[in-house]
Amino acid sequence: MKKIIFWGKDENDDRLINEVILRVKTVTCTPKVWYYDNPVEEPTVIGDLVAVFDRRGNQRCTIEITENYEIPYGSVDDRIAQGENCLSVEEFYDGHNFCWEEPLRNEGLSLTNETIIVVEHFKLLSIVEKQ
Repeated sequence: MKKIIFWGKDENDDRLINEVILRVKTVTCTPKVWYYDNPVEEPTVIGDLVAVFDRRGNQRCTIEITENYEIPYGSVDDRIAQGENCLSVEEFYDGHNFCWEEPLRNEGLSLTNETIIVVEHFKLLSIVEKQ
């Protein structure tokens, strides 16, 4: 089974995982340059079952990928923003600019409307009880 880690502000920030468990987060996005170079998280295809882990190494739930595609960052729409549990596309951009701009800049890259991102839609299949 493939695995994914939902990152937060620090290793104890489970906000994104909790949103998945509450079924209010049904989309995740990643800049393409990070998506294919991550040794922990393998690229997904539709139908993949993916174990979701927190940053402490605990599996928290399992999701199924229902859509997977690439788009320019500037093409994010309401469906993606709402799936990311954002109230608007503007809120999506504010949050993702904050999370992505500096790390990309540190790699010598910039975040622009043309930056390709990978969008994964998913549904929650099961929850793993905390140990």
